[in-house]
Amino acid sequence: MTSNGTSPPTFINQKPLPCIVDNAPFTPSHTYDVQRTDQPSTASRDVTHKVHAISPSDVEKVVASSHAAFPGWRATPVSRRKEIILKACSLLHERVPEYAANTMEETVLSRGMAGFELAVLATGHLQSAAESMTTALKAELLPPGDDGAMKIVKREPYGVVLGIAPWNAPFILGLRSVLYAIAAGNTAILKTSEFAPRVHLSVAQILIDAGLPKGVLNVVHVDPSHAAEVTEALISHPRVRKVNFTGSTRVGRIIASTAAKHLKPVVLELGGKAPLIILEDADLDLAANGILFGGYLNSNQICMAVNNVLVHSAVASKLESTLQTLFNQHREIFTAKLSQGFEDKHALRSLFTAASADRLKVLYEDAVSKGAKVVVGEAGFDGALVQPIVLSPVDNKMKIYTEETFGPVLSLITFNSIQEAIDIANTPEYGLAASIYTRNQKLGLELADQIDAGQVHVNAQPVHDDPVMPHGGWKSSGYGRFNGVEGVKEFTQTKGITVQAGHATPFQYV
Repeated sequence: MTSNGTSPPTFINQKPLPCIVDNAPFTPSHTYDVQRTDQPSTASRDVTHKVHAISPSDVEKVVASSHAAFPGWRATPVSRRKEIILKACSLLHERVPEYAANTMEETVLSRGMAGFELAVLATGHLQSAAESMTTALKAELLPPGDDGAMKIVKREPYGVVLGIAPWNAPFILGLRSVLYAIAAGNTAILKTSEFAPRVHLSVAQILIDAGLPKGVLNVVHVDPSHAAEVTEALISHPRVRKVNFTGSTRVGRIIASTAAKHLKPVVLELGGKAPLIILEDADLDLAANGILFGGYLNSNQICMAVNNVLVHSAVASKLESTLQTLFNQHREIFTAKLSQGFEDKHALRSLFTAASADRLKVLYEDAVSKGAKVVVGEAGFDGALVQPIVLSPVDNKMKIYTEETFGPVLSLITFNSIQEAIDIANTPEYGLAASIYTRNQKLGLELADQIDAGQVHVNAQPVHDDPVMPHGGWKSSGYGRFNGVEGVKEFTQTKGITVQAGHATPFQYV
């Protein structure tokens, strides 16, 4: 309910899809088409819906609303903020079937992935943010100095935070782009992805329906052809105080550079090249499960997804046969289908664009031309539709050895010593997530300390976004942290306050 007792509008069913300003539809004159992604891009594709999109001239209106809402939201007790977030969690549980169907219609997420990100990931983050706020935002009292001064360190919100969300896991990443900022007392502007504006609008729908005051979360859509100029206008606006971007490393560099010109802090969660290391003593059945789940979830279009499988040479052959058996047992799931309805049997779907598939095909052909063979699955590239495979042997002469795939083509790489495995794992420029499989947990922990990644999982696959664990990248995978206490703190700045009895300071120190 709104503050005047009326129900908020149902934004996600309006045609064309509106932006949101002050909890009300905002409908700039310009619109663009969202086309079906489960149809070949080489032909004319159906339009699923039209979307109202802002121009640079609209930025002032949006930011002014967010800025005006900030003092009131900042002063809102943490207990009330928590109540709203938990209400949103409850509403989301009720709407999982509806929102999952919308996700499948607008994007190429499979039924399993669409439900998983809503019912497990998003609800987990809402719960974690609510539970973390009190700890993350509490003031700290430092020991007094020799002069008896009271020393207080407080956590204060920045103000207006811009969240730029990607398309690949649209609901959870749309939610994460604004959730922790709002929990910390900031107001937020969500810039949606051109591929998933309706899903991203659903994020605002549940939070506003849960009682979020007007202006605390505004939502803007941007025509892809105007993205650069509108994004520049949003980042450069003097009342936007921090930027949160999840996406490719290439675009992340542009966002960081733009923000740096205006001295704006940025949170970046970028690309990845997750290694999955299998030691000689590993449970190969468990490892094979981790490879196929962590490698093919959402057709590998996840920054934490398995890319390189590093296996000790002594068990490489056995792992290969274990993978083949498990893959064939679930062949129906691992046969990507271009079109898939909500009532169809679960299976992988296509990549989001044919351009993504073309880039992946170049990596595949380069590896094959240099000696790699398909050892699991059957290669298939048909527009955006890519069939999942594993290549072996892969070595450092091949582009796929270090380049992010973001598609279901995995690489099998052998090693003969633990140090060699560490060196291979740390070779790519990325450092987001990694996995180690071994029955020796002590050795697994020792090895984890030597991997350059923001998260390392022993005996679990790397797509493992635990909502209470700090999550973020090293190296070219970005900086800043999401999730739990650290995620809330990320969107605060410290303020030091001293209280003293007061005494004159001798002038000889001047």
